[in-house]
Amino acid sequence: MTDEEKLQRIYAAASELFIQPGYHETQMQMIAQRAQMAVGTLYPLFSGKEALLDYVFLTTLPTTVDRPQTFPLQPVDPRELVRRTEAAYADWNHQLAGQQTTSFDQLLTALFTAFKRYGRYFLILEHNPSVNPALTALYRQQRQEIYQHVGDFLQQHQPGLNDPQRNGVIVVDLVFWWCAHKRYDSFETEMARNDDEQMLIVVREMLRRSYQ
Repeated sequence: MTDEEKLQRIYAAASELFIQPGYHETQMQMIAQRAQMAVGTLYPLFSGKEALLDYVFLTTLPTTVDRPQTFPLQPVDPRELVRRTEAAYADWNHQLAGQQTTSFDQLLTALFTAFKRYGRYFLILEHNPSVNPALTALYRQQRQEIYQHVGDFLQQHQPGLNDPQRNGVIVVDLVFWWCAHKRYDSFETEMARNDDEQMLIVVREMLRRSYQ
């Protein structure tokens, strides 16, 4: 197994465990077990759990992560985490703003794509708000930005819709629920994963019929 393959398995296992049972409750042994690897395999790659959390955060962002030439990975400068997160959110908001003149179906595509990527990341912050208060604050601000973008879209394309801003919250929260909460933060997680894509198709069609 290459280092990259190991990193992918560790990323998947850690990001889910940091949601449930949570960052503080998760031990490196638990991550190794979920990733089906020996715990001794983790420490040549990560100096500890803090470095692993930072890796999960940076890997989630749709920007190129500079791979260090040597392992183990160390915790990232908090200012760098904030800078990269702000840049990723700014790019996301720019893309959403560009959806203002397109169809609701295209807007849904953008939302589903983004929440599939960010879902676990956001849930980690929701379940562990004190782990990185700066990133938690940025996430709360970004959530409001998304609500505003979708509400503005509905107001522009459906002038007669009652309370478009509130409906924007409903659309975003439904997408987030089915892309993330249902899959990673529910007692039905295993069942949800079995037919994940089919469920998203149904939810997307329901939203399209309701708002298009």
